[in-house]
This record gives sequence, structure tokens and C-alpha cells, in this order.
Amino acid sequence: MVIEKEKRLVVVGYGDVGKSIVDELKRARTEFVVVDRNEDVLLDKGFDYVVGDGSNEEILRRAGVASASTIIIALNIDTDAIFATLVARTLNPDAIILTRANAPICDKIYRAGADYVASVSIVVGQMVAKLVISEHEEDVVMLYEGLEIEKYHVREGSPFTGKTLEELDLRSNVGCTVIGIEKEGRTVTDIHGKTTIEEDSILAIVGGKEQIRKFEEYENMLSKSPEMVMIEKIGEIFR
Repeated sequence: MVIEKEKRLVVVGYGDVGKSIVDELKRARTEFVVVDRNEDVLLDKGFDYVVGDGSNEEILRRAGVASASTIIIALNIDTDAIFATLVARTLNPDAIILTRANAPICDKIYRAGADYVASVSIVVGQMVAKLVISEHEEDVVMLYEGLEIEKYHVREGSPFTGKTLEELDLRSNVGCTVIGIEKEGRTVTDIHGKTTIEEDSILAIVGGKEQIRKFEEYENMLSKSPEMVMIEKIGEIFR
């Protein structure tokens, strides 16, 4: 099966962690495709899938990795996770890649191209799913390799309003990444440079503690009224 372009989220691996992720995505009615070697576990599940090796370039191409905005790698074997991350990053330099791995090889997976690596497999499924589709302003706190994921309400008068992510260039300016935008109860995870930030939307921001601090300062620096707070922190998702 070749997945159409609008399938913007790819889950590689359908073991315990992958299943936990998929369950959350299904409940949120998020579009996704799963890659796994074992077709038997994928049949009649009600979602699109590609059967094959998750570290194989052709298989990942068929799953739509080259055009995905987010790629979640939940393979059980660490060496497979490294190769899958490397191939996914080669196919899609701009995607956000989240990889589940055992702690001793986290550094290797970062070098392979992952944006974020989670080593606590028990919580990864819930964590990654909430990262992508979180519906609540207050969420559980999880360990995630020192990563913080915060949600901010873009208030009236914010200098972010009307700007595209490309114009703000948060990665270069503060080191953070927008991984989701909620507006009128709908969460959008198909994030790209032309995505425009609207007033009263909620941004899910990923970064280290220092990067999050710089993000808050950056908004204040751009503001015409720096004494006023135009983005309001409304909840920590994970730390």
C-alpha cells in the first residue's frame, strides 16, 4: 500500500509502545499510518498500514515518511531504531522525529537524526501521543530526557499573531519547535513553515528548559508593549 500525501503522521513499529501510541491517536481521530513487519497484528484494526522492515528505505517511502510532518519510531530493537531514524531523517530533513530507545544508545540515535529520544518505554506511548494530540490544558508530567513540552495561549496583541512559523524561525532564534496548534477545539499537527499563528490559538512548544525560557523572552522582545504578556503559559505536558 502506498499512502496518500495527507497521511502526515507515521508510526514505525506496532509493539507495546506503538500500540499505546496508536490507541491514543485513534481516540483523537488523528490521521496516521503504521509500519510493522507482522501483518497479522495489523489486520482489521481500522487504520492504514504498510507491512515491512521499519528501517528499510523503500518501506518508509511507501508509508509516506518523505512528506510526513511527524515520524514516531517505536521499534523494540535499538539497532533497528538507529537505522530507521537515520533513513527517516535522510528521506525527510524537515520532519520532527521522535524515537523510543533504551538509555545507553540515546546519544547514537540523536546523532542518527532524531529530534527527541525517549528512554522510558513504559510511558512513551502516552507521552508521544499526548505530545501530538493533547486535548487538555493540564496534562500529566512525564520523564523525557530533560525535554519540556509546554502549551501557550496566544492572546490578543501578541506579536506572534499573523506570523508564519517560517517568519518566526523559532528553531534558529530560540531552539524551540512548534509541534501542534489548537484552535477552536481542533488540534493541527501538520506543521510547516507556512503555518500561520492565529490569535486565541494554543501552541504546543518543545524544547529544553533554557530554550523554553528563551521562547518566552523572544515573544516579549518582539512585542510593541514589552511590559504586557501576550502569550500565557497554560500547562506543562511533559518534563
